[in-house]
Amino acid sequence: MHKSHHRHAGFSLIELMIVVGIVAILAGVAYPAYVSQIAKGRRAECRSALFQSMQQQERYFTQFNTYTAFTEGSASAKTKAFSGDTAAASSCLITATNCQSPASTNVTQCIELRGRLLVSDSSIGYIYLNSDSEKGCTVSGSRTTTNKTCWP
Repeated sequence: MHKSHHRHAGFSLIELMIVVGIVAILAGVAYPAYVSQIAKGRRAECRSALFQSMQQQERYFTQFNTYTAFTEGSASAKTKAFSGDTAAASSCLITATNCQSPASTNVTQCIELRGRLLVSDSSIGYIYLNSDSEKGCTVSGSRTTTNKTCWP
């Protein structure tokens, strides 16, 4: 009698476990890098929106000799208080208020724009830019102008 050895097509359990392990290692490395790049892109969108809003403020200042304050998410003909096409599609909301540094009592002297990121981004509270060209952010509740994460 002749014995016939038939090998079954497919993967063995050990081969499958090796593939799952490799995929898990790649995902463990790739996902944090992906999340970091998304956060970096959102910060860039917020910075760009702050610059655009500051340009609007400066135009308004040249016409009326004052800046205009506004709150987060508001919109008018003079201001756009969010970073995207609509507030719902934005990465940050913008507020305009009198400057903290140097301290001014009203918006006729200095305006500060603050962009609050809508998704958690480590310890960054908000990114700011004022009409005296000072820029920075709050990290763990403290204002800083030297954090390269906020303004590279």
